[in-house]
Amino acid sequence: MSVNYSPPANEGDTECGFFCWKGGSWQIFTSTKVYVLVYGLIGLVHFALGSYEVAIITTIEKRFKIPSRTTGLIMSSWDIGSLICLVLLTYLGSKGHKPRWVAVGTFVIAISSAIMSLPHLIYGPGTFDNSTYDTTLNSKCELGAVSDEVCTEGEESRLSSIILFIANTLLGIGTCVYYTLGIAYLDDNARKNKMPLLLAGIMAIRMIGPTLGFMLGSYALSIYIDPTINPGITSDDPRWVGAWWIGFVPIGISSIFLTLFIWPFPRHLPRAYNRKIEAGIKFDDTQTSFKDFKLMMKRLVKNKVLMYNTVSATLYMFGMMGYWTFMPKYLETQFQQSASQASFITGAVGLICTALGVLTSGLVITHFKPSPQSLALWNVIVEAIDVIGHLSYAYLGCPTENLQGHWESEGWSLTESCNSFCSCPPNIKYNPLCAQDGSVLFYSPCHAGCPTGSFNTTLKVYQNCSCLPDIPIVPGPCPLQCATKFNIFIAILCIMSYFSATGRAGNTIIQFRSVSEDDKAVSIGLTEAFLSTFAFIPAPIFYGALLDYGCLVWGTLCGEQGNCWLYDGRSVRYYMNFTASFFILLATLADVGVWKYSYGLEIYEEEGKEPQELQPLDSKPPEKPIEIEK
Repeated sequence: MSVNYSPPANEGDTECGFFCWKGGSWQIFTSTKVYVLVYGLIGLVHFALGSYEVAIITTIEKRFKIPSRTTGLIMSSWDIGSLICLVLLTYLGSKGHKPRWVAVGTFVIAISSAIMSLPHLIYGPGTFDNSTYDTTLNSKCELGAVSDEVCTEGEESRLSSIILFIANTLLGIGTCVYYTLGIAYLDDNARKNKMPLLLAGIMAIRMIGPTLGFMLGSYALSIYIDPTINPGITSDDPRWVGAWWIGFVPIGISSIFLTLFIWPFPRHLPRAYNRKIEAGIKFDDTQTSFKDFKLMMKRLVKNKVLMYNTVSATLYMFGMMGYWTFMPKYLETQFQQSASQASFITGAVGLICTALGVLTSGLVITHFKPSPQSLALWNVIVEAIDVIGHLSYAYLGCPTENLQGHWESEGWSLTESCNSFCSCPPNIKYNPLCAQDGSVLFYSPCHAGCPTGSFNTTLKVYQNCSCLPDIPIVPGPCPLQCATKFNIFIAILCIMSYFSATGRAGNTIIQFRSVSEDDKAVSIGLTEAFLSTFAFIPAPIFYGALLDYGCLVWGTLCGEQGNCWLYDGRSVRYYMNFTASFFILLATLADVGVWKYSYGLEIYEEEGKEPQELQPLDSKPPEKPIEIEK
């Protein structure tokens, strides 16, 4: 393909390249297909980084002795950073060179990745004593005491927490321009009829990110934190600290690499520029002003389709956030799945079923061009399916384990007459045992009344324990026979993921077409601001509190309440699923408002024509369009 280029009035607005190296052979990259690929890869890196952080966060807690309440705040700082810049930054960027803004944001992500590694560079791998360590010694009946606890966080913990908080805040700032200005640039330059398929392609590329992030986390944590030494223990040892910092290196390098690919894109793609000139659409070169910003916000707030859509998205995300944040823990409490198994299963199911749903919706919308009301009605149906699915989850779980103990006014007590003389300390670690007949679960050998020397290394059982003197006790939790219910859960999860994904492309299209082209980027920023303020930041805290209400046995740390060791499965199911169903039902009602007011919305265009909602602006078009020869 040869390109004959005639520059527009604002020279360089359609030229691809770096600084003074523009135009010419660079112009072969000025296409929506190339942009979709580069933009999708940047999103893949974002998603990989987010899942990688989830994979390593407990290792960071262990290395720097950071309590979970602090790491929760660190994880939320990503959305705090997004909230800081969303509306204002998208307003400024909407008047400027959108790909350059996305490039700067991508480079900020690279810097943030480097900052995330700073605690390791400053404090090193840390030290531990592997000479005398027995994970079961202090859980026997006679001892009645455990080793001293270290109860001070120290300088390492405080400064590392601050560094990680700053890095995550910068990540939020870097990603917010991607999700607003980046997608607005694509919609500005793509034919409206092709937009659903392009969105589906971008989403399909991005969905590879979480899988890569968890795989990278698994690989990094399989390496000791200091790769140059042999610690003398394996990764199964509780003292093992993985090389949590390694994964930030390839993520940072990838971000720099993609910055170089997104920067050369011009302000307007040539083909889209020509189409708009031929349609008589002029380009807005007005400067930003506070008055203009207020008028724009007033228009957006009065836009019923946009506001109903934003409220619906916020309520839906609040309802789903509990599962997205705590799904591994949910599967552990309900189906006795390990955290690694839970992450793998949900990741695989989510990737496959969601990708199929997104691609299906993109193809259907592109080929059949359903009306905006049909798309809005489909979202109502999809969310109703989600409500039914979560209600079914409330009654789908394994039988609650018969944990030894009884209820007291302050909660579940593990002290019974058979183990009262053991004086089991409150900070003893969870080391479950199960009666060989499966009749009862014990929190630890101490709570089963098993004295030192009671473990038969040949038979791998505890004998002569005071709580069950005539029945052998086996290490580990009691096995649960509920594979069928777990398979049903996964099948429902796949169905819900698929149908939920089919509504994403249509929902995005309605959002874009409900506002003028000049307001598009800021409208996305406004929606993201609502999501961060009322869903992404508070929802994990809210659902974490719900899980705490379902806790049976709390651990203690230095005399204070620590993490929960055992949950009441039925309570967790009811709290999580009834709450999720309630908020998703509210989102469904808000989408009814979108359906009502979306009548007559122009979301497609005739071939060779721009959509009618793009109103001419005040600036003058160039006298001659760009000539492109195939």
